[in-house]
Amino acid sequence: MKGLFKSRSHQHANPDSVESIERRRFLELSGKYGFTAALVAGAAGTLLSPEASAAISKEEARRQKAAKYTMTIATAYILGASRSYPIMQLDFKENIQNMTNDQVYVKLAPGGQLGAGGALAQKVQQGTIQAAQHSLSNFSSFAPVVDLINIPYWCGENQKFTNLVNSAAWKNEVDAKIADRGFKALWYVCIDPRVVALRKGRDEIIKTPDQLEGIKFRVPGSKILQQFYRLLGANPTPVAWGETPSASNKA
Repeated sequence: MKGLFKSRSHQHANPDSVESIERRRFLELSGKYGFTAALVAGAAGTLLSPEASAAISKEEARRQKAAKYTMTIATAYILGASRSYPIMQLDFKENIQNMTNDQVYVKLAPGGQLGAGGALAQKVQQGTIQAAQHSLSNFSSFAPVVDLINIPYWCGENQKFTNLVNSAAWKNEVDAKIADRGFKALWYVCIDPRVVALRKGRDEIIKTPDQLEGIKFRVPGSKILQQFYRLLGANPTPVAWGETPSASNKA
């Protein structure tokens, strides 16, 4: 829940700040009404209103009790990420509940509570959770066909990506093979094309392929990406998504 509140050290320095009060209120509501109800209240801006928070929590409890099924959707993204990324967790929750006439109640698990990347895909595969949002690169080890998306320069523009994953060819060839692996693609998130990110201490801007010669390159589980960077003379090293921040700081 780091994204909903400022850093912990800041909260300790300002215990009476709005952020600190909201955080305490969020934890209180989580303990009293459940995490998802607290998330919905926080997103609605009602954390500091006991009456409004109670009403939202009551509505969530009613919908969960009336539902025939409960569906858990997990992601590494915080709830507020929809301000910059089209993750739309709360919208997705509401759409599922409304389109199933409240027969399905959706519990949210954002912010990496249940893991990230391939760990989430594995939980879906095992039936621990019902749905997860993660990158196609991290999903490629479970359904290799999606690694097609990582062919360099194939989808350098957002619209080209959207056109591709919504095309008949993609649905017939790729989505069908995903289904053969026991998964179903619900929707594809389009954020932006891939970029090369450099760790601190490297000031050189990589603009041409030859600049990758000899560079140790951290990549997700995509075999196509690994092969691509290897052909350019780089030294691609697969790394789990959850380990990326610490790995990026290593030489």
